[in-house]
Amino acid sequence: MASKASSSGSRSSTDSSTSIKALDTLLQGGFPRGSTVLLAGSSGSGKTIFCFQWLFNGAHNNENGLYITLTETPEKSRQNLEKIDFYDARLVEQGKVRIVDLRATLYEKQFFNRRKIFEFLETEIKKTRARRLCIDSVTAIAYNLDDRAKIRDFIFELGKLLTRLDCTSILTSEVADGGKFSVYGVEEFISDVIIRLDQRMVKGESHRTLRLVKVRGKDYVPQDLSFKLSNNGIVLFPRIETPLSYPSTNKRISTGSKEMDKMLNGGIFMGSSTLFSGGTGTGKSLFSLQFIMDGLKKGEPCLYAGFEESRSQILRNAQNFGWDLETYEKNNSLVLRCVYPDQKLTDEHIAEITDIIERKKIKRCAVDSLSAIGNSVSQEEYMEFMRRLNAYLKMQNVSTFFTSTVPFLTGEHGVITGDHISTMIDNIIVLRHVEVEGRLKLIANIVKVRASDHSKDLREYRITGKGIILGESLAGYEGILTGVTRKITGTVSAEDLLKSNLIRSEG
Repeated sequence: MASKASSSGSRSSTDSSTSIKALDTLLQGGFPRGSTVLLAGSSGSGKTIFCFQWLFNGAHNNENGLYITLTETPEKSRQNLEKIDFYDARLVEQGKVRIVDLRATLYEKQFFNRRKIFEFLETEIKKTRARRLCIDSVTAIAYNLDDRAKIRDFIFELGKLLTRLDCTSILTSEVADGGKFSVYGVEEFISDVIIRLDQRMVKGESHRTLRLVKVRGKDYVPQDLSFKLSNNGIVLFPRIETPLSYPSTNKRISTGSKEMDKMLNGGIFMGSSTLFSGGTGTGKSLFSLQFIMDGLKKGEPCLYAGFEESRSQILRNAQNFGWDLETYEKNNSLVLRCVYPDQKLTDEHIAEITDIIERKKIKRCAVDSLSAIGNSVSQEEYMEFMRRLNAYLKMQNVSTFFTSTVPFLTGEHGVITGDHISTMIDNIIVLRHVEVEGRLKLIANIVKVRASDHSKDLREYRITGKGIILGESLAGYEGILTGVTRKITGTVSAEDLLKSNLIRSEG
């Protein structure tokens, strides 16, 4: 097997670049030169765009390209391509990318003429001096043969021809959604590389995926990668996988609140993940902004990844507490990334966040909120998003605050996040409304701190014009976690109180 490609994505001179950076990395440089690639997928999955993107990339690198169409006229193909940025009319005019209709030859004299097709292909390849060839689609050719044995013979002969002509070739195959790569079960045997394109609807949105199924002579990882069709063609989002080997340190940093730092026995560990979970209006976003401001004041580059509020609203909110985020943004200390979850794929969100972290050397990050992501995708996709993002942030030693909204205003409902991410997180702080003597108060309690002792107090806190200020613990009350508190009288013994709590919990 070939050795792994370097992380820089450099390609060998024996490879034919796909022009899709993430795919070239998976292919260790690109398609092997002279190979036959089977590009399988349903109608509308992006096969034609893939082919033309590859052909025009080759033409820009002195590799002429030939596109053989059996589905639409060359004129219609050019009209569709003119809307895409990679299309270069000069390359078409110069004959470096040629679009040729095979249908007249296919039906010559009203019957399928296999010999004429092979002669036609060889002539056109030599005329164009093509190094890259696309046949769109091999399925359309084979449809004209009514005998399975003839289809198999034709496809094997086609494979021999392509090998002899030493072109790197893409054959598209029209298949329905599912696990098949070819209609006749033989196309894959003449192929050195197989790529499967699929699209499915997720909560009303089209979600496209690419799977590398086979690469002859190279190591590869078969996994579904998300992609989208843009004005630049196909944009593929690599799947970031982080080994369980991220660094750890005993160094602590501040949360932005001295009182909270004391409850945490000196702050949070650098590079750890912290979740603020609570109902609406409990100050989760404010805690995150306070954390970011503390980092900015100490000269640490920060990222605020917002999924619910606009940049303008975040700037206004911060200004109301005396925090001038815009100045830090202008001097490149702060990045405010504000995007609705359903505007991009989850893999696209991760790709953009990781790019910011690496370019800006981010030290602190706030993700507000996870609930917005969870409400826009399936539970499985959400869990995968959280797992990979959290692992990446820890590997980069980025100290991160996440927020998550629970559906209850008050009371103990056994819900911390509304999902199952609590085991991934290092520190969990729960914020809640409670009723005390007829008034609604805000209470914070630390549920979890990995590898450290912490305060078990239930602390009242207030949202003030200078941010969040923690007060004293609610001593002398019981039932706080239920949302309805009762003051403990002097006549109630500790033993009676314990029994009362046990009875209530069992009931």
